[in-house]
Amino acid sequence: MGKRLFWFAVGVGVAAFVVVKGKELYHRYTPQGVAEQIDKARVDAGSWIGDFLSTMGEAMDAREDELREALGLER
Repeated sequence: MGKRLFWFAVGVGVAAFVVVKGKELYHRYTPQGVAEQIDKARVDAGSWIGDFLSTMGEAMDAREDELREALGLER
């Protein structure tokens, strides 16, 4: 009887997992889910672009300082 109860519990657990993941997957492909994914991608891209531009600006300033120092120019 113990084996049957074990396998029944495993089956219930797997079924619950499939239902929960199925609902998440279904929501992902609804119009609202797609809009959420697009909004998240937009925010992530904006953050990445901001970080990139900030790093690039800092690197440009540092290189300009190096060149000015090497050429003996004042800022």
